[in-house]
Amino acid sequence: MILPEYEERIIRHVETSEISNQSLKEDLIDHLCCLVEMELKAGNDFNDAYEKALQQTAPNGLNEIQNETIFLLNYSKIMLMKRLTYVLGYIFALAWVIGIFFKLMHLPGATILMFSGGTGLAFIFFPLLLINRFKKSATKLLSERLKWVFGVASVIIFMIASWMKFAHLMGAGVILAFSFLVFGFGFLPFLFFRMYKKSVDEL
Repeated sequence: MILPEYEERIIRHVETSEISNQSLKEDLIDHLCCLVEMELKAGNDFNDAYEKALQQTAPNGLNEIQNETIFLLNYSKIMLMKRLTYVLGYIFALAWVIGIFFKLMHLPGATILMFSGGTGLAFIFFPLLLINRFKKSATKLLSERLKWVFGVASVIIFMIASWMKFAHLMGAGVILAFSFLVFGFGFLPFLFFRMYKKSVDEL
């Protein structure tokens, strides 16, 4: 057993961390106490022993433990969501491509295929992809987030303008032009900026 004052310091550290799950806190305290006790028996002082225990358990901070636990508990749901996202993306993209082919060959059903595929891509696949990207640590970069936001926004606006164009509604041309402005002056600058930054980082 380690001294009560040492145990109290470990408890205080864990309790003041960002971990919200009480059961996880208790397990982590027990684990850290065991590691510290082993290091103390090896002749290390408490500060060194505790530092080694933290490095072994959570080198990137205690909050890492909670994030990993949440990920493991929700792994099956996350994988299902990813599969669903990309399967839907493939189906919508295929419908859109087939619709374009039908349109070029003057075959029936071209318009329905094009619009169902485009609508699915714009309002289902790309928003789901955006959500997945925002969950990644890389998208904490403002430029990366803006790239995806402008990209998805331009696709959605383009689809709305296309609907209006085919329905011969007023303002369709303005909205269509706006979608190209968002794509050209919103998405493309951030796309090429991120490509440039990545190429520099690889040097």
